[in-house]
Amino acid sequence: MDTPLRKLTLVCPKSIEPTLLDTLDGLVPELPGYTSQDGLGRGSSMDLASTAEKVKGAMRIFTVIMVLPEDGIAHVLEAVRRACPRRQISYWVEPVLDFGRLK
Repeated sequence: MDTPLRKLTLVCPKSIEPTLLDTLDGLVPELPGYTSQDGLGRGSSMDLASTAEKVKGAMRIFTVIMVLPEDGIAHVLEAVRRACPRRQISYWVEPVLDFGRLK
């Protein structure tokens, strides 16, 4: 039986982007791939926001999205926990109904 695929989304403060991306790029086994994008985070928890971000009401963040086998998620999350301790990182996991490449 094949392991089901899952979409793992990580939302992080922009300040830890280099550390997080280095961590993901150094994982063994390697990730099948991921996408990262910049954005603005809004919400009640702005503990790591700069003064300017607090005034603006939005914190600079980046999001990482990946599709991987369900049994690889714990490994990724543990590596992120070790590399970026005590940081405001949100994550969620969603089922992937289908995945492929258009030809």
